[in-house]
Amino acid sequence: SHFIIFNLEFYWFILMNLDYSKSWILQKLTAIVFLLFLIYLVFSLKNINLSKHDELLIWFSSYFNFFSFTLLFSAILIHSKLGLSSIIDDYIHNIKVKKKILFLKNLSLITIYITVMGILIRAII
Repeated sequence: SHFIIFNLEFYWFILMNLDYSKSWILQKLTAIVFLLFLIYLVFSLKNINLSKHDELLIWFSSYFNFFSFTLLFSAILIHSKLGLSSIIDDYIHNIKVKKKILFLKNLSLITIYITVMGILIRAII
């Protein structure tokens, strides 16, 4: 548990300190990951009745499906973080306001990630 928290903090620290060119490359890579796993998830979920809770739990109980969803969700959030940061950097020029908006953006994305993954993990355990 502490190892997982350390890894999340380490990766989040790296994401927070990217220069523009690394951020641009990472955003393109997350878009590719996003696309590939989205295609897999759409095809793997096509035979599942999404309104049936039991079927979804069985689908998520597969380690590969859970891992695929986790990568997709992570790629979406990282892609969103990078895109929103770029927009904020381009259009917000007041440094104090920019720092507050970036903090709220990051706090929101972290909260969304922890909430969704926590609910999902509790549901399949």
